[in-house]
Amino acid sequence: MGYNKSIKLKLVKKFKEGNISLSQLDLNWNIPKQTLARWVKLYDRFGEIGLENRKSGTKEIKIDPGFEKLVLGMWKKKKRSVYMMRKDLRNGLKRNGYNISERQIRKIYKKQGL
Repeated sequence: MGYNKSIKLKLVKKFKEGNISLSQLDLNWNIPKQTLARWVKLYDRFGEIGLENRKSGTKEIKIDPGFEKLVLGMWKKKKRSVYMMRKDLRNGLKRNGYNISERQIRKIYKKQGL
């Protein structure tokens, strides 16, 4: 079951004030203690943003146009598998701030029909 951010925040703040334990919140709100502990941990680490609901599953990745152009240029010179392309690119591009993954390269290949 999903809980909205305001309920999570309310319960975390009650616990943080020190007036009530996670076990008591579990009994009063019928929310498992492990779930409450996870919310407290997320709040401690990320603040209120950590309590926002996020969609599960794979996140959509955005490909930098410069990176896409580079991958396509290299592919035209040397037709490489996704794995080998990543291996060729890895060292030079990490130093320049690009995060390289096979998934990104695979997405570029698929978009271009390679």
